[in-house]
Amino acid sequence: MRPLLVSSILMIAACGGTKKPAEPPESPSPETSSSTSTDTATDSDAGPAEAPAAAASSAPAEAAPEAAPAPASPSPTVTGTIDGKPFAPKTARIVHPMQKDGRVVVVLDERTDCGGGDAKPGEGTLTMTITLEDGYKVDLGSLKRGGKKGGGEISFVRVGAGGKKDYAAGFKPTGRVTVVRAPMEQNAVGKLNLDLTSGDYMLSGDLDLQACVAPKGAAKGAPKKKK
Repeated sequence: MRPLLVSSILMIAACGGTKKPAEPPESPSPETSSSTSTDTATDSDAGPAEAPAAAASSAPAEAAPEAAPAPASPSPTVTGTIDGKPFAPKTARIVHPMQKDGRVVVVLDERTDCGGGDAKPGEGTLTMTITLEDGYKVDLGSLKRGGKKGGGEISFVRVGAGGKKDYAAGFKPTGRVTVVRAPMEQNAVGKLNLDLTSGDYMLSGDLDLQACVAPKGAAKGAPKKKK
């Protein structure tokens, strides 16, 4: 009986001895601590970095560029000479009232407005008689050229000594003139388009057309308005 009791006690002691003691919790590894510190440092650095961006966005916008200046009056392209001298007209002017057939004498010279007095010696003047109407076109070669006795529908003269007008015999224009916009009131400004050639002389481009007088109804024989 005693041997059995001793054996049971020994078995119980053997079973209780095999139980392992509880292990203490693991401490955080160095790598984990380092990673956490780095993330914290990164988050703390991100805050101040956003401040310059916010400041930049609050800066005032740049001022808009100034508007471009208004274009100057048109000026045609000129090459060559007439009778060995240059001629670069600055404007075309209507200085006489309209004729019965609706045509006007247009004077092209180197003046810039309706004033200025008489032409000076050496100055050139190109005159042409054309219909004053928007879109009107005429072949310059079809116009009758004026001569020493005057007349004609197109001519070029230079003022000589004593105010004498010298007609340029070699002026034989070809090309076309177009009335882009016809000025119908005094002091109004229209526009001509020129494509003129005479020998080596070429006049090409747009030119202001100024009405120095009222084209319609200003003279005897002007066409009457239809009722």
